[in-house]
Amino acid sequence: MMVLSRRTLLVRTVATATGLFGAATLLEACAPAAPASPTTAANQPATTPATAATTTPKKGGTLIWGLSSDPVTLAPFGIGNTSSSEAKNLAYESLVRWDQDLKVLPALAETWETPDDTTYIFHLRKGVKFHSGKELDSTDVVYSLNGQKNPPAPGNVTSFYPKIGSAEAVDKYTVKLNMSQPDGTVLGYLAWNIYSHIVPDGLYEKSDPRNTADGTGPFKITEYVPNDHVTLVRHTDYWRSDLPYLDGITLKVMTDQQSRIAALRSGAIDGASISADVIPTLSSDSNLKVLKTLTAAFREIQMTIKGAGKPWENVKVRQAINSAIDRQEIIDKVYAGDAKFTSKIPSSYGDWPIPEADLRSKWEKFDLDVAKKLMADAGVSGFDVTLQAIANPNDYVQIAEIIKSQLAKININVTVQPLEIGTFATNNSTGAFEWASTGRGMRGDPSGYMSDFDPTGSTYKAWFQGGWQNDEMTTLLNAALGNPDQAKRHDQYRRMQEIVLTEWPTLPTVDPTQYQVVRSRVQNMYVAIDGTEKGLTETWVTG
Repeated sequence: MMVLSRRTLLVRTVATATGLFGAATLLEACAPAAPASPTTAANQPATTPATAATTTPKKGGTLIWGLSSDPVTLAPFGIGNTSSSEAKNLAYESLVRWDQDLKVLPALAETWETPDDTTYIFHLRKGVKFHSGKELDSTDVVYSLNGQKNPPAPGNVTSFYPKIGSAEAVDKYTVKLNMSQPDGTVLGYLAWNIYSHIVPDGLYEKSDPRNTADGTGPFKITEYVPNDHVTLVRHTDYWRSDLPYLDGITLKVMTDQQSRIAALRSGAIDGASISADVIPTLSSDSNLKVLKTLTAAFREIQMTIKGAGKPWENVKVRQAINSAIDRQEIIDKVYAGDAKFTSKIPSSYGDWPIPEADLRSKWEKFDLDVAKKLMADAGVSGFDVTLQAIANPNDYVQIAEIIKSQLAKININVTVQPLEIGTFATNNSTGAFEWASTGRGMRGDPSGYMSDFDPTGSTYKAWFQGGWQNDEMTTLLNAALGNPDQAKRHDQYRRMQEIVLTEWPTLPTVDPTQYQVVRSRVQNMYVAIDGTEKGLTETWVTG
């Protein structure tokens, strides 16, 4: 169903172009809600499905998918680790959704309108059932939005929550959002469905959502055994009556990649994410199919800068670190050449990022002599630092080890500390680290990639409060948030990226290609840019 907007409204949602996405668009009065794709010659779907469905999809059957990280928790609100969403995104939904190409489509909300720049009105789909059997209504949406704004433990991420002053239930099937200021990130935030899950009213008070789930999504979670598996079965009352095709899915936690590869070859699992370095050997196996897309989850080295007198609080030291990092070595050794240089807005994000040619020639140019001079100018002969790294997937540790070797040439002694995802996520969100090798995942809008630097945000307070602030950055963040002028927004985000690539409060490294490998029985699977397996909703199996 088309959704009509009664006023021109900036909606920062994204569309794709050969694995590229971005290009926020203006919704004109009486225009469809889904934004047009970027106007580029390369405009194509984000990924190629495992098999173009030339026959009628078959209902039934089950599938086992190998997870590279444990979900840690099923809690729906404020959870930052992507591994948690790998299970939750099959069970929980939001008011709107992205399709495979990241166009915004109706979901739990059938229609919506914007009578003015600070009001959204969503009309809910009638007859939608939670897994518990309760019908969705407006009180559930209000409860969920309030929970997203102030997540109960263990949730703590609020950086992406839009400027919603209040949410009110107008009637059983109508919800009104009163914005505290114009904010075009709303639809992108909801469609992203990482932090915007809709749950039944009172979920946290009536159950323990860390280990169970009650959503409206295509699959019900029937069991979660930490560090082992998540079992899901078809939601027979799902509002999209044609989906899902599968009767059930087992998400098997398999942190060791060699174990996932062996299980794929033997048929013990049907699919998994696999790192780039082993893809050439798997490509020759006739029983397997390789899927890929350039991911939005670019890699970066994060730093805490809190005014504690650490050597890297000196901007010249951070500039020296950047000059000493040879990103091409990382691309070649970790990703078999299949990755790109990236800014704070990833190279895969349409026309928002700084072009890779500029990054290579200027902003992220490897120059060891410049690095040594900057260290000397800063009066720093060297120092010790601990670099925490997500243990799985293993590319975070591989990047950390390469950077350790590279920075040794300017007398920085890096100790790499691999951590399991739960501990890493806790340390990262609370600022309990010196440096961290991690990634920044999918965002609903370019503003999401810059939210780390918002002085009012939880991430900024954990990482930078007391040690780093740039007044121009703060001004630009606020000015760009609701700016309806797309040309000016591009200029604003270009300037914000230049500030990051000059002062280096964080160091983007590379934007990799994400691979998934599936057995030949798996049909119509695709690699989702957000790093989850939401393609399983539309997947079917031949036997």
